[in-house]
Amino acid sequence: MSRLIRVELKNIFSKFDTKTSLIIFTTFGIIIGITNKVNNSLTCEGIFEWGLVLMLLISALGGLYISRDYTQNTIRNKIIVGHTRFSIYLSKQIAITSMYLVCSGLFMISTIVSNFIFIGTENLNKEALWIGLLVSIFVAITFSSITTFIAMSIKKETGGLMPLLVMFIMMMFSAMGTEFIDGKAIEIINDVVPTSQMMLLNLMNVDSHPIRHVLYSLLTSVMFFISGYAIFKKSDLN
Repeated sequence: MSRLIRVELKNIFSKFDTKTSLIIFTTFGIIIGITNKVNNSLTCEGIFEWGLVLMLLISALGGLYISRDYTQNTIRNKIIVGHTRFSIYLSKQIAITSMYLVCSGLFMISTIVSNFIFIGTENLNKEALWIGLLVSIFVAITFSSITTFIAMSIKKETGGLMPLLVMFIMMMFSAMGTEFIDGKAIEIINDVVPTSQMMLLNLMNVDSHPIRHVLYSLLTSVMFFISGYAIFKKSDLN
């Protein structure tokens, strides 16, 4: 199991598109600080304004990584040599989650450092920043579980882009929900749906229920992991 996980981590971070994305996200974080300085915008809002777009792009990377393994029969070959389906799914999940965390982490760190260098911390809402970072980390884990679930369930080339499409639909739903719909039901949905959580962070207000959002993210991640593995366990790979 541990060897399979190491192989997956090595493979995903050695891909050209992954390495290129890491450089782009880091560079973009630096540019945000410079832009805030030019516009005299003394906040760190850029870290959350672009966080959702970042998640969409990473979902495409994760989906393509898994779909390539299906089209190249890598997953079937692993089963032939003796790896269990659980170990295969778990190693994929760990690899995708690690990519999400590293990509988003580099972007956030570079954004924060760039803002500190170019605009300082005098007007920074530190409580909102640190709580937002905590919530966004677990949101990234949820996104990774959804990406793995979709890509591992489809088992075709289209599985590479389906996570991006699903995330985009979720984002549009969240945008319409927060803008045009009121009521208790939509509040619960905004607490649970990861895209809604990221949109709420854009307001740069202190999250009044961070623990609740973290727990919802963990429960959603577990639900998609169990469902994805159940589908993968019964799927025909011939």
